[in-house]
Amino acid sequence: MTLRTIASAFAAATLAATAAPVQLLPQDAAAQYEAGCRRPNLFAALEKTASAPAGIRMRSEKKFDPIWNGGESAVATVADVHEGDLLVLTVAARGVSEKGKGEILAKLQGSDYVGVIRETIPATGDWAWYRYVGTAKKDYEAGSLRLHLYPGAARQVVEFRALSLENYGKTDKSALPALPAAPAFGTDPIPEAPEAPKPIVLPPLSDAEKARPRYVMLKLDDMNAKGKGVHPRYTRVADYLRDKGLKAGFGVVINSLENDNPSWCQWVRENSEDNGGLIEFWDHGWDHAMNIGGDKNVHEYRGTSLEHQREHMKKAHDLFQEKTGLVIHSFGSAGNSYDDNTVKVLSEHPEVEVWMYGNAKNTGGKLVLGRPLNLEYAVGKIDFQSFLKGYQSKRTSLPYLLLQGHPNMWDDAVFAEFKKVVEQLEADGWIFTTPHEYYNKFQPGK
Repeated sequence: MTLRTIASAFAAATLAATAAPVQLLPQDAAAQYEAGCRRPNLFAALEKTASAPAGIRMRSEKKFDPIWNGGESAVATVADVHEGDLLVLTVAARGVSEKGKGEILAKLQGSDYVGVIRETIPATGDWAWYRYVGTAKKDYEAGSLRLHLYPGAARQVVEFRALSLENYGKTDKSALPALPAAPAFGTDPIPEAPEAPKPIVLPPLSDAEKARPRYVMLKLDDMNAKGKGVHPRYTRVADYLRDKGLKAGFGVVINSLENDNPSWCQWVRENSEDNGGLIEFWDHGWDHAMNIGGDKNVHEYRGTSLEHQREHMKKAHDLFQEKTGLVIHSFGSAGNSYDDNTVKVLSEHPEVEVWMYGNAKNTGGKLVLGRPLNLEYAVGKIDFQSFLKGYQSKRTSLPYLLLQGHPNMWDDAVFAEFKKVVEQLEADGWIFTTPHEYYNKFQPGK
């Protein structure tokens, strides 16, 4: 199933006035949206019909607030883009909601989040053409720009066909041809707006089920000592858990301790489980580097030399102990990546006893904790109902959960969803612990 561009007759009629543009969308863009979407049925590719080109349907069964909690992106550039190039997004769209309207937010941007195009497409009940223009602020290699599509903040169905992203080169937008009249795409009916799904409500567990020991570890990534003191989104999580008497593990990007931040170090010492607190602070890398040199296969602990990884782990552990007085006992790399060099380096650090999301077949002598369930359905995004979908069949069968989250990305709405997850786990009798405490006290055989 593929996504085609505007019909050739339309292209020939409207683009003759300018140099031939370069189509940037890949032929399988619709399939990318459909296959990559983490929310079932949000995107569906539409076949070409006798009267209409191929396209995509977006069904929002709930209100996404903020809208970043829905949507998906696809590779948008099959050719290089150069600074100053005029990029033109064209689409025919229609939508339906209670008032016969819908909307889509389209964002064309690179991995640096620098936007080229950011527009809201107002899809009415009738087909209409929309066009948006942006100028590249720098050079982009083929494949480095992505077109993100987000549903509006309402339940809706939106269809868009003939989605096109074209590079007109160093052309002024005044030279673009006029859009054609409204599309004649036939009379196939607009689909009904979806009903809101019924929420999952789990029945209470029996006392016997709740009494069986099961352990949950919160693997909360990306803490750092930049700025002044501790980032408020981490203290918010810590305060919430402390009020409940629940433990967690915070992963630290340790080169940030090169900054002079004594209040951060004091807070860490006071909250460390080694000093009677409820938090284990663990090694989340020296620099948390990913996609080194633009290569997505090279991270701090994958694709780098043994010397590189050995130096990074030693520097990290030495600096952390120097600044906080604490010894690192658990490790989890940026992107949870590793290779054979990582195994070798970990085997040289006896103080590290737990490797989170590590190599279960070649452990380096560590307790490797796996990933049986996700807290976030996408990085930085939590939805309680999405969590329940995966959790409901595992709530009594697993010995432990290691749940990864990124508190620095949690706004108020996401934090509220996090609290719902914690409260469900509490109600079900899970014991909150830290990775190193689990190693010392609770793993089978201890």
